[in-house]
Amino acid sequence: NPQQQITTRQAAAIRFKNIVKVAWDDSKDPADRKDITIPHNDKETIKTNLVKLMCTVPPQIRNQVSAAISLIAEVDFPKKWEVLLPDLVKQFESPDLNVVIGVLMTADSIFKSFIDVQRSDELYATIIYSLNVIQEPLLRLFVNVGSQVDAVANDPAQLKPRFEILRLICSMYYSLVYQDLPEYFQDN
Repeated sequence: NPQQQITTRQAAAIRFKNIVKVAWDDSKDPADRKDITIPHNDKETIKTNLVKLMCTVPPQIRNQVSAAISLIAEVDFPKKWEVLLPDLVKQFESPDLNVVIGVLMTADSIFKSFIDVQRSDELYATIIYSLNVIQEPLLRLFVNVGSQVDAVANDPAQLKPRFEILRLICSMYYSLVYQDLPEYFQDN
Protein backbone atom coordinates (compact mmCIF):
# COMPACT_ATOMS: atom_id res chain seq x y z
CA ASN A 1 0.00 0.00 0.00
CA PRO A 2 1.60 3.31 -1.09
CA GLN A 3 0.06 5.25 1.83
CA GLN A 4 1.58 2.83 4.34
CA GLN A 5 4.96 3.22 2.62
CA ILE A 6 4.75 7.02 2.93
CA THR A 7 3.68 6.75 6.57
CA THR A 8 6.56 4.38 7.33
CA ARG A 9 9.06 6.60 5.52
CA GLN A 10 7.75 9.65 7.35
CA ALA A 11 8.08 7.88 10.71
CA ALA A 12 11.65 6.93 9.81
CA ALA A 13 12.41 10.53 8.84
CA ILE A 14 11.01 11.79 12.15
CA ARG A 15 13.09 9.21 14.05
CA PHE A 16 16.20 10.25 12.11
CA LYS A 17 15.57 13.94 12.87
CA ASN A 18 15.09 13.14 16.56
CA ILE A 19 18.32 11.13 16.71
CA VAL A 20 20.16 14.04 15.09
CA LYS A 21 18.61 16.44 17.59
CA VAL A 22 19.74 14.37 20.56
CA ALA A 23 23.05 12.89 19.43
CA TRP A 24 24.71 14.97 16.71
CA ASP A 25 26.63 17.31 19.02
CA ASP A 26 29.52 15.29 20.49
CA SER A 27 30.22 18.04 23.02
CA LYS A 28 26.99 17.21 24.85
CA ASP A 29 27.14 15.02 27.93
CA PRO A 30 26.59 11.35 26.93
CA ALA A 31 23.57 11.21 29.24
CA ASP A 32 22.01 14.15 27.35
CA ARG A 33 22.69 12.25 24.14
CA LYS A 34 20.86 9.25 25.62
CA ASP A 35 24.08 7.28 25.09
CA ILE A 36 23.59 7.46 21.31
CA THR A 37 26.79 7.97 19.37
CA ILE A 38 26.91 8.74 15.67
CA PRO A 39 30.34 7.75 14.31
CA HIS A 40 32.31 10.43 12.46
CA ASN A 41 32.28 8.44 9.18
CA ASP A 42 28.50 8.13 9.38
CA LYS A 43 28.18 11.86 9.99
CA GLU A 44 30.24 12.61 6.90
CA THR A 45 28.17 10.20 4.80
CA ILE A 46 24.96 11.78 6.09
CA LYS A 47 26.16 15.31 5.31
CA THR A 48 27.31 14.25 1.84
CA ASN A 49 23.91 12.83 0.90
CA LEU A 50 21.30 14.68 2.94
CA VAL A 51 20.60 17.60 0.57
CA LYS A 52 20.25 15.21 -2.38
CA LEU A 53 17.87 13.08 -0.34
CA MET A 54 15.79 16.09 0.67
CA CYS A 55 15.32 16.97 -3.00
CA THR A 56 13.99 13.53 -3.97
CA VAL A 57 11.49 12.69 -1.25
CA PRO A 58 7.79 13.63 -0.92
CA PRO A 59 6.98 16.94 0.84
CA GLN A 60 5.99 15.48 4.22
CA ILE A 61 9.32 13.64 4.39
CA ARG A 62 11.19 16.63 2.94
CA ASN A 63 10.10 18.74 5.91
CA GLN A 64 11.68 16.28 8.36
CA VAL A 65 14.90 16.02 6.35
CA SER A 66 15.06 19.81 6.13
CA ALA A 67 14.67 20.02 9.90
CA ALA A 68 17.48 17.48 10.34
CA ILE A 69 19.73 19.54 8.04
CA SER A 70 19.00 22.63 10.14
CA LEU A 71 19.82 20.77 13.36
CA ILE A 72 23.11 19.51 11.93
CA ALA A 73 23.91 23.00 10.65
CA GLU A 74 23.51 24.41 14.18
CA VAL A 75 26.52 22.29 15.16
CA ASP A 76 28.59 21.94 11.96
CA PHE A 77 27.88 24.96 9.74
CA PRO A 78 30.01 26.39 8.21
CA LYS A 79 33.35 25.05 9.46
CA LYS A 80 32.51 21.34 9.41
CA TRP A 81 30.00 21.50 6.54
CA GLU A 82 31.36 23.87 3.91
CA VAL A 83 29.45 22.21 1.04
CA LEU A 84 26.02 22.72 2.61
CA LEU A 85 25.25 26.11 1.07
CA PRO A 86 26.72 25.27 -2.35
CA ASP A 87 24.62 22.07 -2.37
CA LEU A 88 21.49 24.05 -1.50
CA VAL A 89 22.23 26.76 -4.07
CA LYS A 90 22.58 24.15 -6.84
CA GLN A 91 18.93 23.29 -6.28
CA PHE A 92 17.75 26.86 -6.95
CA GLU A 93 17.58 25.91 -10.63
CA SER A 94 15.43 22.83 -10.09
CA PRO A 95 12.33 22.76 -12.30
CA ASP A 96 10.43 21.34 -9.29
CA LEU A 97 9.25 24.35 -7.30
CA ASN A 98 8.69 22.15 -4.23
CA VAL A 99 12.41 21.31 -4.24
CA VAL A 100 13.26 25.03 -4.46
CA ILE A 101 10.89 25.74 -1.58
CA GLY A 102 12.48 22.94 0.46
CA VAL A 103 16.04 24.22 0.02
CA LEU A 104 14.95 27.80 0.71
CA MET A 105 13.16 26.68 3.90
CA THR A 106 16.35 24.95 4.98
CA ALA A 107 18.58 27.93 4.22
CA ASP A 108 16.08 30.26 5.90
CA SER A 109 16.12 28.20 9.09
CA ILE A 110 19.93 28.29 9.10
CA PHE A 111 20.09 32.05 8.55
CA LYS A 112 17.55 32.79 11.30
CA SER A 113 20.39 32.04 13.72
CA PHE A 114 21.95 35.37 12.62
CA ILE A 115 19.10 37.31 14.26
CA ASP A 116 19.07 38.49 17.85
CA VAL A 117 22.50 37.16 18.73
CA GLN A 118 25.46 39.02 20.10
CA ARG A 119 27.75 40.38 17.42
CA SER A 120 31.03 38.52 17.25
CA ASP A 121 33.88 37.88 14.85
CA GLU A 122 32.69 34.29 14.44
CA LEU A 123 29.14 35.43 13.60
CA TYR A 124 30.40 37.93 11.02
CA ALA A 125 32.70 35.32 9.48
CA THR A 126 29.72 32.98 9.09
CA ILE A 127 27.55 35.73 7.60
CA ILE A 128 30.28 36.77 5.15
CA TYR A 129 30.87 33.15 4.13
CA SER A 130 27.11 32.70 3.62
CA LEU A 131 26.79 35.90 1.62
CA ASN A 132 29.70 35.00 -0.65
CA VAL A 133 28.00 31.73 -1.53
CA ILE A 134 24.35 32.77 -1.74
CA GLN A 135 23.92 36.47 -2.54
CA GLU A 136 24.21 36.34 -6.35
CA PRO A 137 22.21 33.10 -6.86
CA LEU A 138 19.54 34.39 -4.45
CA LEU A 139 19.16 37.63 -6.41
CA ARG A 140 18.96 35.70 -9.71
CA LEU A 141 16.29 33.43 -8.23
CA PHE A 142 14.34 36.44 -6.95
CA VAL A 143 14.38 38.13 -10.37
CA ASN A 144 13.56 34.89 -12.19
CA VAL A 145 10.63 33.98 -9.94
CA GLY A 146 9.40 37.59 -10.04
CA SER A 147 9.17 37.40 -13.82
CA GLN A 148 7.42 34.01 -13.56
CA VAL A 149 4.80 35.62 -11.33
CA ASP A 150 4.00 38.08 -14.11
CA ALA A 151 3.72 35.21 -16.61
CA VAL A 152 1.23 33.21 -14.50
CA ALA A 153 -0.63 36.15 -12.95
CA ASN A 154 -4.07 34.68 -13.64
CA ASP A 155 -3.37 31.16 -12.33
CA PRO A 156 -3.68 30.94 -8.51
CA ALA A 157 -2.35 27.36 -8.42
CA GLN A 158 0.88 28.42 -10.13
CA LEU A 159 1.15 31.67 -8.18
CA LYS A 160 1.04 30.00 -4.75
CA PRO A 161 4.45 28.23 -4.87
CA ARG A 162 6.08 31.24 -6.51
CA PHE A 163 4.80 33.57 -3.80
CA GLU A 164 6.08 31.11 -1.19
CA ILE A 165 9.52 31.23 -2.85
CA LEU A 166 9.46 35.04 -2.82
CA ARG A 167 8.38 35.04 0.84
CA LEU A 168 11.24 32.73 1.80
CA ILE A 169 13.74 34.84 -0.14
CA CYS A 170 12.54 37.94 1.74
CA SER A 171 12.86 36.11 5.06
CA MET A 172 16.39 35.02 4.16
CA TYR A 173 17.26 38.55 3.09
CA TYR A 174 16.05 39.88 6.45
CA SER A 175 18.25 37.39 8.30
CA LEU A 176 21.27 38.14 6.12
CA VAL A 177 21.00 41.92 6.61
CA TYR A 178 19.88 41.92 10.25
CA GLN A 179 23.36 42.58 11.66
CA ASP A 180 24.56 44.87 8.86
CA LEU A 181 23.58 45.74 5.28
CA PRO A 182 26.10 44.04 2.99
CA GLU A 183 27.63 46.02 0.15
CA TYR A 184 26.29 43.59 -2.46
CA PHE A 185 22.69 44.26 -1.42
CA GLN A 186 23.32 48.02 -1.31
CA ASP A 187 24.63 47.92 -4.87
CA ASN A 188 22.01 45.56 -6.28
